[in-house]
Amino acid sequence: MLIIHYTADLSMEKTVAWFQDPRANASAHIVIGRDGKLTQLVPFNHKAWHAGKSAWGNLEGLNSHSIGIELVNGGKLRRADRKWLTWYGVQVPDSEVVEATHPKEIVPAGWQIYPRPRLRPLCPPRLALHERYAFLDIMATMKVAPGRKTDPGPAFAMGQLPRQVLGGNDQESFIMCVPLTVSAATEVGAIDG
Repeated sequence: MLIIHYTADLSMEKTVAWFQDPRANASAHIVIGRDGKLTQLVPFNHKAWHAGKSAWGNLEGLNSHSIGIELVNGGKLRRADRKWLTWYGVQVPDSEVVEATHPKEIVPAGWQIYPRPRLRPLCPPRLALHERYAFLDIMATMKVAPGRKTDPGPAFAMGQLPRQVLGGNDQESFIMCVPLTVSAATEVGAIDG
């Protein structure tokens, strides 16, 4: 499986540094920044600790059955003094916020939008990963860890993702269709596997 997360942080650098800190007890295969830059932290043939206590169908412990991709995004925001703030108090511009109701909630909240990357006819990260690992499904973290996780949230077009990765042929712009720029400082292995 491919499991999509958000970082709940606005900084690619802080996210990568946190995942590299042993105190985090968490990791992901890839982190994708808001500018489309990609950092691979764990080789795809190694287990990353991104899903935590998780299950889907008869599978439990999805870290052993998935590749985890973290998207740099503030996630669910709170409103204070007419400003949208991350959980740790950093302001997100109104232009980057959509008010929406999470499928597991009844009250609308602010959610940081995901940037729309440039239209690309081919999307190397998603195609290379699917070609190599033949994903059976693409999942939101909230689906495999219900009650514990909310990501990637209602601002993410999750409904389109499985069709686009597992066999869609449209050329629609999509969050996974990012320029393939791997950070040299933290590159662990080649993006295509």
